[in-house]
Amino acid sequence: MNIEIKDVVTLSDDVRYVVVSKINYKNNAYYYLTEIENLANIKFLVENKDKNSLIEVEDKELIQKLLPLFIKETKENLNSNF
Repeated sequence: MNIEIKDVVTLSDDVRYVVVSKINYKNNAYYYLTEIENLANIKFLVENKDKNSLIEVEDKELIQKLLPLFIKETKENLNSNF
């Protein structure tokens, strides 16, 4: 998959989301998305390489580990653009 930060994707719920951040963690690509029309609606997804699809992360402990990594990546991305 070639999904990058700022890309807009439509998920199976037929809602459009923007990619806020993307990280690699333990050899998996993870994505932090927010709905375009409702910024409070966020999703954390992992890339399923076998099926070339995205799967929602529901493990709260994993999300807790990923959040600081998403924030760090977002800060680095912002700093490199200015």
